[in-house]
Order: sequence, then structure tokens, then C-alpha cells
Amino acid sequence: MQYLDSDEFGMKALLKYFKLFEHGSGTIRNLSQFKASSMDSEINLFDYKYTISTGKTAHTFDQTVFFVNSKLLGLPEFIMKPEHFGHKIAAYLGWEDIDFEQYQTFSDKYHLLGEDDAFIRHAFDGEILKFFSKTSGWTVEAANYYLIFYSHSSLVPENILADFYRLGMGVFDLFKEEN
Repeated sequence: MQYLDSDEFGMKALLKYFKLFEHGSGTIRNLSQFKASSMDSEINLFDYKYTISTGKTAHTFDQTVFFVNSKLLGLPEFIMKPEHFGHKIAAYLGWEDIDFEQYQTFSDKYHLLGEDDAFIRHAFDGEILKFFSKTSGWTVEAANYYLIFYSHSSLVPENILADFYRLGMGVFDLFKEEN
């Protein structure tokens, strides 16, 4: 395991295509890196803080992120985030997300978007849908070998960071088993 106070090796550049990293100016700090013994996976935990300025006001968002770069993945590009009222209005106007009829609880809780509907449906097997049907508030973004997992604007306290790591590994395991 390697610990860094800040993003000394340019990790943010790897992540620039994810929605989380498109907002405002942001910084990565408290970075912990773990490499699998087989060298096919690199796991990262870090805090990401960004600020969005809108005229006279600024809003700062701070969250703990689980990021995996693994050749064991092969995921479609997607974002899954908590469903909110604005998404329901957008659906009414014709901007639909990807829903699963057999897993209505998942579809009610999460807004899932991506270009390749069939590939995304394949990636989200029953175990993944059941897992997220039982939980709320998570965001998952993925593209090929990269996957990030976090709760927007939520820092994980140090005393439960190991639990967050195990949860992130569980999510990684679910997606790698399917793909």
C-alpha cells in the first residue's frame, strides 16, 4: 500500500472523462493505492474536493472515492446515480434512462445512463441489480477498465474507511464477475 497526501502522479488526468471530475477545479488528496499481487488491478481510495462558482456564490463538494483500474473489467461507459425529481420530469419529456422491468426497486432508486443500452444491460446482471436495490445514494461511473464508486458530497470518516474499501471491493467483484 502506498499513501500520498496529494495527487503527485497525475491521477486526475486519468479520471477527467468521468462526470465527477468535469466540475469546477478539483483536488485529490489523502490518496491510498493498493496493487494486486497479480498486477492486473490497482485500487485507489481518495478524497476529491471541487468548487463550482456561480456568480456571487460558490459551492464546494467533498467526497471519498473508490477507484479501480483493472484488466479484469471490460465495462461499457455509463453513469449510475441516485434518481431524483428532475430525472422524473426529464423522463416525462422523453429523456429516458435505462430501466429494468424485473428490478423496479433499482429503477426507482437509480438513474442509469450510457450510449450502449445492450452492453449496459449485459453489465448489470441480477446480482448487481439486487445489491443496488438494497442500498441508496451511491454513484458508479465506468468506462472499460476504470470504475469509480462514491456517494456525492459525502466524505467517509477515517474510522469507517476500511468498511468503505470493503464495500468498494464488493462492487468491483460484482462487475468483474459479470464482465
